[in-house]
Amino acid sequence: MWEKLGDSDWNIPQARSTVAQLRHHAGDGREYDGIELFLALCEYLDLLHGKHGFDYFRTGAEQAALAAAVQEARGPRIEPDPDTDRLVQPVNAAVTLAEGRDLVVWLEGRPGWERQVGLCLRAMYAYLDQLYGGPGTFNQLLRPDELERVAAR
Repeated sequence: MWEKLGDSDWNIPQARSTVAQLRHHAGDGREYDGIELFLALCEYLDLLHGKHGFDYFRTGAEQAALAAAVQEARGPRIEPDPDTDRLVQPVNAAVTLAEGRDLVVWLEGRPGWERQVGLCLRAMYAYLDQLYGGPGTFNQLLRPDELERVAAR
C-alpha cells in the first residue's frame, strides 16, 4: 500500500494521476497555477530520483544519500538567484519557488481538490527542503548538469 502524500488524502501515484486530469478541468487562476506547480515539481523530483522516478519519498539511508548528492551538486549557494529560481520545466509553472510557498497556503484554505493539491505541495516542499539541507533551503532548482550528477549517483 502506498503512503499518503503528507496530510493529503492522496498517495503519490493518485495525486499525480488526479492532478494531471484536473489540469484539463481547472480554470486559469491560482488553482491552475497550483496544478502546474505540482506537475513541475513532480517532473523535477523525477529527475532528482533518477531512473526510478518519483513514486515515493525516499527515507532513511536512501534519503540521506540523495540529500548528500543534492547538496554536493548544489554547492554552497544560499541566496536565491533571480535568474534561476523560476520553475522552467517542459510545462512551465507561473510562479517562482517562493511564490509557490504562498500559493500552498492559499490552496490549503480552499475546499475539495484545491486543498488536496495544497497539502500535496506542502509535503513536496518539505521533502525538497530536507534534500536541500533544512527548512526553507529549497529556493533554487539545480541546473541540468547538477541534476545529471545527482541522478548518476
